[in-house]
Amino acid sequence: MGVYFILLGIIILQWMLLYPNRIITFNYQIGMRQRKWFCILVCVELICFAGIRTMHIGADTAMYIKALEYLRSIPRENILYAKLIYPFDFEIGYAFLTKICAALSMSNTEFLYLIAMIIYIPVFVFIFYYSSHPLISTLTYFALGIFGYSLGIFRQMIAISIILCGLRYIEERKLLKYCIYIFIAMLFHTTAIIALPLYWLFKFNIKNKLMWIITLEVVILFFSRIIVLFIVKIFPSYAGYINSQYDIQGGSYIMLIIFNIILIIAYYMVRKGQIVYCGMEKLAVNSTICMVYLQIMGYSMGIFGRIIPYYSIFLLILVPCILENLQIKNKPLLHILCIGVLLMMFYYTNNNAMLVPFTT
Repeated sequence: MGVYFILLGIIILQWMLLYPNRIITFNYQIGMRQRKWFCILVCVELICFAGIRTMHIGADTAMYIKALEYLRSIPRENILYAKLIYPFDFEIGYAFLTKICAALSMSNTEFLYLIAMIIYIPVFVFIFYYSSHPLISTLTYFALGIFGYSLGIFRQMIAISIILCGLRYIEERKLLKYCIYIFIAMLFHTTAIIALPLYWLFKFNIKNKLMWIITLEVVILFFSRIIVLFIVKIFPSYAGYINSQYDIQGGSYIMLIIFNIILIIAYYMVRKGQIVYCGMEKLAVNSTICMVYLQIMGYSMGIFGRIIPYYSIFLLILVPCILENLQIKNKPLLHILCIGVLLMMFYYTNNNAMLVPFTT
């Protein structure tokens, strides 16, 4: 884990250099130039960090590299027409991307760099435009395990980045254009359809509905396995996960508790008018509802945990927003504590054999 914490230390140091008088505290006078430079620097660093790693770092990295090597072994003139055999029978969008990379004779490392650029650039554009505190957003990205996912779950993370590019059409209420982005994202991972409700969540009003939200959460908690099996019937391509290593995996309820705490705090901040309940902030608050429900279903089928980032990605906006509005006299001390909590979350959620030790 040491290398990861060194990377995080560099990120925090950069923030200190760019904002010497606003290291921890929030300030609406944060300059757009400094914000831009911070996001560019961190994005480039994550791209380089992901690009130089060995092929075993990440949950599915080895499989994606084998698919690239398989296509490179085919005569170049036949690559684009080659059928992808199991376990390389990916969605058409990701399959085409891999074929193009193979046809261009990209090395494994060059391929990792390209994937990293596709994943991280939209994320930091999202942070640049919508986050009140890019450093906290970046640390949240690590702490929730989304960064760990990005090192191995390529198709889904690309799908999430594509959806982030289409969020403007939710704000502009252009359903057709947003659906086009959903469709493109589904070409990389079919689970992207789960992000379609974001369009209507944008208009949902959470005020005075907390009891209904919690009641539905309890119902899902008791019937989650039935719901999961029903979903698998609708999408039979995922039936193979039943009774596999990706089925029921157990685990603690720590993340569910954390998500509920965030939901309840956000709810009461909305009621008190501490959070400007409109635009992307409103979508971030409302997304916590689906995030909690998906987390519950993840306990009934482990693979469901991989679709939570479609909604938890909005915590990159909500967590800084909550910290900004907490009415605590000694705010710098509180924010230092929160950074410590985010770092500890990162340690406990990412310290696994798929990410550690990091090697180049």
